[in-house]
Amino acid sequence: MIGDTATDIPAVRSDPSSAQLAELQGLCRQWLVMWCRYRREYMAIARFDTTDPILFAATGQQLVYVCRAAELAVA
Repeated sequence: MIGDTATDIPAVRSDPSSAQLAELQGLCRQWLVMWCRYRREYMAIARFDTTDPILFAATGQQLVYVCRAAELAVA
C-alpha cells in the first residue's frame, strides 16, 4: 500500500556541480557531457560518428563506462 505522507516521496538527487561536470568532460573528451534536468540523468553527445550518438546514464561512473564502450565499438 502506498502512503500519502511526505516521507513516502522518494528523495530527488541534487544536480551535479560544475566541477563534477568538468571532471566528467575531462574523462570523456570525445563527448559533450551535460546534466539533463528533465530526466535527472547525465547525457553525452558524441563528437564522432557512432550508431548511438546520444547516451544517458544515472551516475557519472556509468556515463564514463558507456562512453568508453561506444568509443571501443567504433575503433
